[in-house]
Amino acid sequence: MGSRSRNKGAAGERELILAIEEWTGIRLERNLAQSFGGGHDLIGLDHWAIECKRYRDITDGDKKIFWHQAVFQARTVGKVPAVCFRADRQPWRVLVPYETDIFLLEDYRSACEIGLELFCGLIRESI
Repeated sequence: MGSRSRNKGAAGERELILAIEEWTGIRLERNLAQSFGGGHDLIGLDHWAIECKRYRDITDGDKKIFWHQAVFQARTVGKVPAVCFRADRQPWRVLVPYETDIFLLEDYRSACEIGLELFCGLIRESI
């Protein structure tokens, strides 16, 4: 990953932290150890393992890849996966699991795409 991509990712994480704090009053932190130790991008919640993705364009194929990564990271720490993503000039969107007996968690079809405001409501309900 080039330095430009890393910078955009870090800026996206900081932007997301501020947005979540605005909606919930909860200040999350960037997981600075993630690059060498693994783990999800934002820390500070007991229930959620949050991955943050900030790209110019985001396709359905990208979302599937994001989801698989988030599920893997969440399982390693015993949390619920969430992928917060934003394409250029677009609002934040979030992939969260929708519980069902039809699809397994790692199957992208078990993910539900919602807005950031609703996700922040889910965060408040989980604490």
